[in-house]
Amino acid sequence: MGPELISDDDFAGMYAPTMGRPSVPPSLMMRALLLATRDKSSDRESSRRSRVDLDWKMALGLPADHPGIGATTISLFRARVVLHDADQALFRKTVRKACDAGLFPRKVLGLIDSSPVLGAGAVCDTYELLRRAIAQVVRSVGEDALSKALWRALKRYLNDTKPDIDWGNPGVRRAELRRMVEASRRLLAAVADRPEAARAAAMLGAIVDQDVEIDPETGEPRIRRGVAAERIVSVTDPEMRHGRKSASRRFDGHKLHLIEEESTEIVLAVDVGPGNGSDGDHAAPLVEQAREAGVRVDEVVGDMAYGDGDTRAEVEAVGAKVVAKVPPTHNSGYFAKTEFTIDPDAPSATCPAGVTATRTRRRRDDKGRATVFLMFDENVCAACPLRPRCVKGRGGRTIAINVHEARLVEARAQAERPAVKRKLRRRAVIERKIDHLQDLGAKKARYRGRRKTKLQAFLAATVANLTRLDLLGAFQTGEVAFAAS
Repeated sequence: MGPELISDDDFAGMYAPTMGRPSVPPSLMMRALLLATRDKSSDRESSRRSRVDLDWKMALGLPADHPGIGATTISLFRARVVLHDADQALFRKTVRKACDAGLFPRKVLGLIDSSPVLGAGAVCDTYELLRRAIAQVVRSVGEDALSKALWRALKRYLNDTKPDIDWGNPGVRRAELRRMVEASRRLLAAVADRPEAARAAAMLGAIVDQDVEIDPETGEPRIRRGVAAERIVSVTDPEMRHGRKSASRRFDGHKLHLIEEESTEIVLAVDVGPGNGSDGDHAAPLVEQAREAGVRVDEVVGDMAYGDGDTRAEVEAVGAKVVAKVPPTHNSGYFAKTEFTIDPDAPSATCPAGVTATRTRRRRDDKGRATVFLMFDENVCAACPLRPRCVKGRGGRTIAINVHEARLVEARAQAERPAVKRKLRRRAVIERKIDHLQDLGAKKARYRGRRKTKLQAFLAATVANLTRLDLLGAFQTGEVAFAAS
């Protein structure tokens, strides 16, 4: 790539203006990061290739006798890129390159999806999480800051392995959990006024709160039943979360979100969120990110994860429209809400038996917003022959009118149109792009922490875009195309 896409001036803000520049130009370092992403090579291997691999030397514009780039230099530059968000700036330049080349149609159809990213941190059970968190707190303050009695209680947890007990015995495990929780609470009290331990202590406290509860029968600590919403699963990467891509696919880590333009398969926007996060929460920010790169997305095609009312409203607020199926409603074998004819403006609802309800009651939904409930007459429901298929309790049937009910009713009707069905079938194209990004390393995080994982995602998307730009003829004759290196 020539200076049109990567130049030293692009990275001037990463360095102090009154001090010297590094001996290796930042434009050369960024090319090395992209090559390492393409080849999925470590810093040490990237250093070796920059020294002996002629393909790398050609792509980097180096002479054959160049001594190469040091592994530490690559690592330090990557940290500087994260600090100054230079990865996002380079990615946006590839999108603008596609705009300048006239590759996008007049109305841009974006395809949106997400993909799991396995975290780089070690996933542990409750005992190991507590042990490692205790060790981190102790390291942050040092042995001298603790009393001798507390040190003796903690010493068994400062080795590289779990305490040597009979882990197959439930009673022994419960006793060990009680000892660990007591030691953790004593340690937290001892470092409460130590600012250098604040971060480690907060994590230890969160693990105790999330993973341990008091048994109401014995009054002793026990492993919590169920899983806390934001449960920490790794001490080495506290931002990792339990996530599910589907009911049968569970993972531990983060989630990659992206939008690509359907006809060119150019990635327009990328983000990395928590593994347990909602896909729909990232739709509007991704559309805005694409606009910042110079692309106005008119429609976003996604699966049912993007079909809820909140997501549709948020995307419409930033100037685009969601094309996705509305998630189905279920009612445990009884008539679902979709089998009623609902007029959210009246408001009214007509049941399968032809009875219309207009009596309302107002409640709050899970987000605290006022929601209307339509109440069918109890006596009418009692005499209805369809009651066994409609009402579960003793009273009459109630129908909740969603805050976005009108929007959802329209979306359900739109989903039956042939044009919309054709757009929904095109959504599968993005699966190929996700597979490409996973081939570039986006399936598993190479670094700990969500921001560094986001760096990895931006680099992979940049490499993928450069490959597409080359195939679509966006580079001028004589310009060095990255994909050809």
